[in-house]
Amino acid sequence: MAPTAKFCPACGHALPGAQQATSSTGTSANATGEPTGTASNQSASAQSQPGTQVPPRQHRESLYDNATSRLSHYTGEDGAVKVNLAAMFSQVLRHHSKSEAESIFIAGTETTTPTLDQISGDWAKPWLFSRILVGFLIAFVALLYMLVGLRNPNAIPGLILVGAFAVPFSGLVFFFEANAFKDVSLFEVVKIFFIGGILSLIVTLFLYEFVSFSQTSQLTGMLTLGDSLSIGIVEELGKLLITSYFISRLNVQHILDGLLIGAAVGAGFAAFETAGYIYRAGGQLVDVAIIRGWSAIGGHLVWAAIAGGAIMVVKRTKPFQVSQLLDTRFLVFFLLAILFHAAWDWDIGLIGPYFKLLVLIVLAWIVVFVLMNAGLKEIGHLQQAAKRES
Repeated sequence: MAPTAKFCPACGHALPGAQQATSSTGTSANATGEPTGTASNQSASAQSQPGTQVPPRQHRESLYDNATSRLSHYTGEDGAVKVNLAAMFSQVLRHHSKSEAESIFIAGTETTTPTLDQISGDWAKPWLFSRILVGFLIAFVALLYMLVGLRNPNAIPGLILVGAFAVPFSGLVFFFEANAFKDVSLFEVVKIFFIGGILSLIVTLFLYEFVSFSQTSQLTGMLTLGDSLSIGIVEELGKLLITSYFISRLNVQHILDGLLIGAAVGAGFAAFETAGYIYRAGGQLVDVAIIRGWSAIGGHLVWAAIAGGAIMVVKRTKPFQVSQLLDTRFLVFFLLAILFHAAWDWDIGLIGPYFKLLVLIVLAWIVVFVLMNAGLKEIGHLQQAAKRES
């Protein structure tokens, strides 16, 4: 073996003390034969020298990450919101027993509300709402067959009822399942759905007495941006007042509770309003029921839920006060709900109406997920605070 050998002729491993050799190109090579003049080795060399700073790797946040991170800031949390929809709805297609459904429905009573240490901060995996939605759809198809196939007009009231209630009520059950605290009973939720929904409609009609619409909207039947904003403000304010009342009366203390109560008021508002539109549709009854039915998943239900969750962001454990509605953290989310509503009603004309609705549905649910994320993180904060006190 030559005294200048760098590798063992028997095994091929680098010999101890092997020095860097200079290649024919003038680039030095290390003991493994890699040239040390490459960019990666220069970077590694620079990192090993004290006082030498390597520029950090640039990372561009996606528009979604940036938007949800900014919204999370107003909830008191940091970072983008990551939602795995496949995992969230993973239980929908699986078999569930009757007892599992009953255990969900009985949640929220004095004997079934879990203690703080029993609550999980993981994302919920609701499934019962899908069974209720399927039941509504089966009833709708059966009633439609009675009306069209059997020519029985007695099916019309049923079509109106089922078409109006199917999606809002099913969506409300989704929020009920997603409330990890399970401290609001189904009895209270249904009561808010009916009473809150009707009261919010009455308050809205009262507020409309102070609003006038432009002649353009009255003559053409197409809402201008200004009129759409007026509708958004009036109707969201009407639902907000009733949502605030129930939050104050029940004295709930968590963001997920606020989302649920807001969703209950919004679902009731949507169901009764849609029933009126279907009733007045005449020969277009079925078309109106279908269009307003599927689109209800991103309408009043979620707009009111956003407002309810935003109230709890500023209220928390404190008693409800009207001054809390002037907090910037609440106003940001409430303004988003108004803008979603206004864009929903505005006859833009630049894009297809169904595409517009789909975009607004996605955007509204992103805001809902931001508030849900804050509600889930709230569980961890409360559990940590309880451990420190114990």
